[in-house]
Amino acid sequence: MKLCYSSHMSFSAHRWLPALYLYLIFFLLYPSTGYAQHRYALSPAKDIPLLSMGVAGTTASILLRNKHKPLTADDLGKLNATDIFAIDQSATHYYGRNARIASDVLLTTSYIFPLATLLLKDVRSESNTIGMLLLETVLINEALTGVTKAVVRRPRPFTYNQDVPENIRTGSESTFSFFSGHTSYTAALSFFSAKVISDHTDNHTLKAIAWTGAALWPAATGFFRYKAGLHFPTDVITGYIVGATVGYMVPQLHKKKEKTQSSTVTPSLQVGPGMVRITLVF
Repeated sequence: MKLCYSSHMSFSAHRWLPALYLYLIFFLLYPSTGYAQHRYALSPAKDIPLLSMGVAGTTASILLRNKHKPLTADDLGKLNATDIFAIDQSATHYYGRNARIASDVLLTTSYIFPLATLLLKDVRSESNTIGMLLLETVLINEALTGVTKAVVRRPRPFTYNQDVPENIRTGSESTFSFFSGHTSYTAALSFFSAKVISDHTDNHTLKAIAWTGAALWPAATGFFRYKAGLHFPTDVITGYIVGATVGYMVPQLHKKKEKTQSSTVTPSLQVGPGMVRITLVF
């Protein structure tokens, strides 16, 4: 059976369409209400630079990918698995359709995670703000992932595997190995969701479930990308770190500082028969 990969624009679209969907859900379906204390706050000083970086980086990513040149038959002849890191060499032996499908399913499912946060009333109370944070997370992660892929142009593991047909090894996305976009996206969305849930609940069991899922979901995604021969272990590890960092830090940067009640001393004078009492109230 002949296998092929999608074009640059369709590759980007599979990320942009779910991102747009999530953004509209947060902004239109769940308008913010004012009955709960908000955990996050938007500010021009933070959000203009973040949005600008995300939009500029994503645009650059698309333009650079459209200009890149795929591997040629001569390029394939120069590839030698012994030239790559020892930790990565095992990936060159894999090329699995089922593993690739499994990783696609895990990525697609991860788009639901931010929507799950809406089950918490406190999240719904500031859904507009969280929707903006989600958009920033998606844009920044796409910028970092896409630009790095287009600039580094690392051949995927299957390009070293001579059992894979040449037309696939020279396909349009054969040099987008570093770093794993599937892993970075699942990590960004998983950690974003876990962070939002953690900031809006005191339920320790719920927090534990959210963070456990956030840790395991992108790890499973990365494993299947590795087994599919699409990414090296270092691609997966880097994608995990980048996505998790973006998903956690965007909400953290917007988190309101908790107000601490400063101790005040209020003197109270009580006068009674044969007694004078002075009480200091803190």
